Amino acid sequence: MRIFISILIFFFISAQINASSLDANDKNKITKHFNAYVDNGSLPNVSILIKKDNKEIYRHHHGFADIDNEISVSDKTVYRIYSMTKPVTGVAIMQLVESGQLRLNDRVSKYIPAFKNTKVINLEFQDYVVKPKREITIRDLLTHTSGLTYSWAGEGPVNQIYRKYNIRPYYFGALDAELNKFPGNTCQFAAAAASAPLLHNPGEKWSYGINMDVLGCVVEVITKMTFAEYLKKNIFDPLNLKSIGFAVNPDDRDHFTTLYTSGAFSRDGEIVAPSGLNQAELMFSKDLRSIDAFDKSPYLTNSSKLFDGGSGLVSNIDDYSKFAEMLLNGGELNGVRILSKASVYLMSMNHLSDDILSDGAAFGLKGVGMGLTVGTIMDPGLAGTYSVMGEFFWGGAASTIFWVDKKNNVTATMMTQYMPSDKYPLREELKTLLYSGLSN
Repeated sequence: MRIFISILIFFFISAQINASSLDANDKNKITKHFNAYVDNGSLPNVSILIKKDNKEIYRHHHGFADIDNEISVSDKTVYRIYSMTKPVTGVAIMQLVESGQLRLNDRVSKYIPAFKNTKVINLEFQDYVVKPKREITIRDLLTHTSGLTYSWAGEGPVNQIYRKYNIRPYYFGALDAELNKFPGNTCQFAAAAASAPLLHNPGEKWSYGINMDVLGCVVEVITKMTFAEYLKKNIFDPLNLKSIGFAVNPDDRDHFTTLYTSGAFSRDGEIVAPSGLNQAELMFSKDLRSIDAFDKSPYLTNSSKLFDGGSGLVSNIDDYSKFAEMLLNGGELNGVRILSKASVYLMSMNHLSDDILSDGAAFGLKGVGMGLTVGTIMDPGLAGTYSVMGEFFWGGAASTIFWVDKKNNVTATMMTQYMPSDKYPLREELKTLLYSGLSN
């Protein structure tokens, strides 16, 4: 039965989407649906940009970049894209692979010697650590199979070690909290990560973590440039992406967003809220509250030397859409090639073994695999999504999303600024509305 459903969805999407644009009724459905999130107070804002055949077919902005000051979102609004930084890091790594400076199967310790001594938590007696069966490779980092994790991704001994030693590459914007970004630079952070035990042996499981932040150090070691300098010289400037960076561009300060949450949202065991708020009442509150103001955010300065390749970038919607379009075009945009078609293909195909995928380990979904820093659709029927095989995607902690569909020549990018990212099924709803409209 699952195979039958899979075949039906595949032929429905791949065979019937021949329209090159959305009609007014279909655009209105998308607009009305996502405006409701803003109008009912669930999200502060929403921005959507969809392209087909390298042409814009839908653009929409609604809501406020900052609610209290009634600053409306626009094409120029700059967002924290958090984990949508990861595919950018993936492109940087593939550029180095193409140039012969790096191999996917290289041991990470070749570039960061501290990983030579990294231990793994004893799976039977978690108070002990043992030598892993093998060292971490570059491919392990790119596919989240290294055993590295995030401090907020559990309450086990490894997560507690991350918290104790502040192995956190990101800004959460938590008010009155001690969720501070690691104070050192990119490679000092990688060395600190190497000192903590792994969740599991490399290559045996999929576990979401700080892998791409470590890859930023690999880039620095190979190129003798900071990771920020490398990205600017080799990706952002060639593609004319002016808003993307690890800090808000001075010219974009007036277009930066405030980050919001609601309810009892927590990170690392702390409720993300000012200390004066009644935390018991937050459990039932649906009101949006600021957790990182547009005019006081740490993203407004260049003070940090930790250029986190997993979560650190900000961008407006047009620039990230151009990045997605470059991937759709096989590494080229507006006559400028920054990556080969072969590299984009390798990035977008599944790299996880059947054993890892057997229980839907990647994202907890059947039919979804893991490419090199991007998720990839292996079976739309099993995944239960309006997708095609080979579509790849990623999202960010503030509910930003994007995907690339080479079968139908579509890219879609959605931005907002709300945590947590799993509160609302934004990507699936946009995908359903888009593809049902294009297939009419």
